[in-house]
Amino acid sequence: HLHSEFRSSPLTMLRLRCAGALRQETISKLLRVGAVSTRKMSVAAQPGFVQPANGFQYVTPMPEPEMKTSKMFCAQCSQHSVDCKKSIGDCRKTPEVANMQDVLVKEVKEMGYYLHHARLAGKQIPDHLNRFTLSGMFTTLTNVNNDPVRFKSYIGKAQKYLMEAKALCGPVAAPSPTDASVLGQRAKTTDPNASSLCEMLIYGIKGVCAYADHAYMFGKEDPRIYAYLHEALAFLSSPARDDLGQALQMCLRCGEANLWTMELLSESNATLGKQEPTKVPVSPTPGKCILVSGHDLAFLESLLKACQPLGIKVYTHGEMLPAHAYPKLKAFGCLAGHYGGAWNRQAHEFAHFPGPIVLTSNCLTQPAKAYQARVYTAGPVGWPGVQHLGDTLDAIQWTKVLDAAAASPGFTAADTKFAYDGVSGKGQPSPTKPQMVGFGHDAVLGAAATVLGGIQAGAISRFFLIGGCDGDAAGRNYFTELSEKLPPTSVVLTLGCGKFRVSDDARERLGNVGDTGIPRVLDLGQCNDTYSAIRIALGLADALKCKVSDLPLSIVLSWYEQKAIAVLLTCLHLGLKPIRIGPVLPAFVTKDVLDVLVKQFGVIATGDVDADLKQMLAASGAS
Repeated sequence: HLHSEFRSSPLTMLRLRCAGALRQETISKLLRVGAVSTRKMSVAAQPGFVQPANGFQYVTPMPEPEMKTSKMFCAQCSQHSVDCKKSIGDCRKTPEVANMQDVLVKEVKEMGYYLHHARLAGKQIPDHLNRFTLSGMFTTLTNVNNDPVRFKSYIGKAQKYLMEAKALCGPVAAPSPTDASVLGQRAKTTDPNASSLCEMLIYGIKGVCAYADHAYMFGKEDPRIYAYLHEALAFLSSPARDDLGQALQMCLRCGEANLWTMELLSESNATLGKQEPTKVPVSPTPGKCILVSGHDLAFLESLLKACQPLGIKVYTHGEMLPAHAYPKLKAFGCLAGHYGGAWNRQAHEFAHFPGPIVLTSNCLTQPAKAYQARVYTAGPVGWPGVQHLGDTLDAIQWTKVLDAAAASPGFTAADTKFAYDGVSGKGQPSPTKPQMVGFGHDAVLGAAATVLGGIQAGAISRFFLIGGCDGDAAGRNYFTELSEKLPPTSVVLTLGCGKFRVSDDARERLGNVGDTGIPRVLDLGQCNDTYSAIRIALGLADALKCKVSDLPLSIVLSWYEQKAIAVLLTCLHLGLKPIRIGPVLPAFVTKDVLDVLVKQFGVIATGDVDADLKQMLAASGAS
C-alpha cells in the first residue's frame, strides 16, 4: 500500500506507473509465510571474536572455544575477502574495530527499540537521540571510521542514550536478546532466509542514516525518517525478525524511507542552487591549496568561506566532483578544480597533493605515511593517528587546515598538470580531460523537448543508467567496457563514484546528441542523486506518454557499500526492473532470497558484457 506520507510526494505517480510495480496481491503472496522456501541452509561456523581494548569490555558473542578459530567477521561490502572473516578487513579494519562496530550497532538497535515504543506512547523524542541514531549508524559504514578511540566514545554515548531512551519509554517488555556478532545472529536464527533479509535491512538502514546525516548538516530533517528508523531497529530487536514475511516487508519500507531521505537531501543540496551544466578543470592553478573528499557539501561550503579571503585554492576529489555544478559553490573563486579519480585511488594520488587533505565522509582508506600527517577528518570519519576536526559543522574550526595549507608548498606556475600518474595505482585511470557535471533532474528535464526530439528522430535509441560505487575488484572493468561498447545513439546517465568507470574514451566517442550541445554522457551527481535518475525517468515517461517500463532504459548499478544497498531497496520498493548489479552479488544474501530478488524483483547479476549488451539492446522497453 501507499503510506499517507508518500501520497503527497511528487513521486507518487512513478510508483503507480512503474511496470512491474509490486501490487498488493503480489506483496501478499511474497509476504505469506512459505512463499519462499525456508529450508535450513548451512551457516558458516566462523564466530565473532572479542579482543578488548584497554579498559573496555565487550559482550562475548560466541563461546570461548569457537572464538579461537577467527578474530573477526564482516561481509557488509562487495570486496569482502577471506581475511575479512579471519584476521583483518579488506578495508584494513582491525578485529578490535570490527567488534566495536558490532557492539555500537547493537546498542543503537536497542535504543531504537525503546524510542519506537516511546513514540507509540505519544512521547516526544529528544533531538539528540534522533541525531545519534544517524551518526551512530553512519560511522559504522565501510571506509568511514576505523579509529578505536572514537568508537569507544561512540559506544559510551550509546550506552548513556540507551538508558535515557529506556527511561523515556517507561514500562515495556525488554528487547529480545541478540548477539552483537553477525555470525552469532546467523547461528541462532530459526530461519536463515529471514536472517539474510535482516542483514540486508541493517545495511540499508546504515545507508539511510548516512544520507539523512548529510541532509542534517544543512539543518534539514523529516520526522518520518526517524520514525521509520526506530521502528525498523525495534523490529530487529524483536522476535519478529525471524518472520520471513515481516523481514521482507521491512526491507521494502526501508527503500521507501530512503526515497524520502534522498528527496530531503536533494532539497538540502538545492539550497546551494540548482545544478547547472559546468565544465570542471582537472589541472592545477598556482597557489596554496586544500583537497576535499567525501560527499558532504555543507562542509565544503564552510571551508570555501574560510579559504576565499585567504586566496587558498580548494580542489575536490572523488564524489565531491558534482559540487562544481552548484551556483553558490562555484561562485567562490577559490574553488579551483577537481583532483584525481574515485576514492580507491587516493593512496596513489594523495601522496602527490601539495597541501592538506580533508575527508568529510566515506570513503577513507588507510593513509600512507607519505601523507598521513596532512589528512584531517570531519563528521563521522576517523582513522587512528589522523587529526579529527569535529563531529558537527558547528564544532569545526578550520584554523589547523588553513595553517597547514599556508605551510605547504602548494602548486606553482611550473605545475602544468597533476603530478600523479593517472594510469598506475588501483582502479579506473583518473580523468585527464575536463569533466562535464551538473545534469541533475532540473537540467535534464529542462531540456525535455530537445531530448524528446532526439528520440523521435532516432538520434537517441536507449538510455543507460551506469553508476553507483567504484572499487578495486577487477570485475568493475565491466562498467568501463560496457560504456566503451555502447552504440553511438546511446545516452548514458551516470552518478556516484561509478561515474569514473565511464572512461574519457567513451565520453569522447559518444560526443553530443546531434547539434544540440547536450553530451551523451550526463553526470547526474553523487550516489544520492539516484533521486534525480528517478525524477528523470518519470519526466521522460510523461513526455513520451508511456509507462516507465516502456522507456528504452537499462539500469546497470555498481555496488560497494551500504548506501548502495539503500538505493537498491528503493528501486525494489518502486518496482523498477530489471536491474543489473555487479560486480558481485552481496555475500549476505542466501540462495532462496536471491531467487526472490531475481524472479519477483527483476534483479540480474552482471555477466559477460557482450551478452548483456545484446540482451539490453534487443528489448523494446526497460531491460
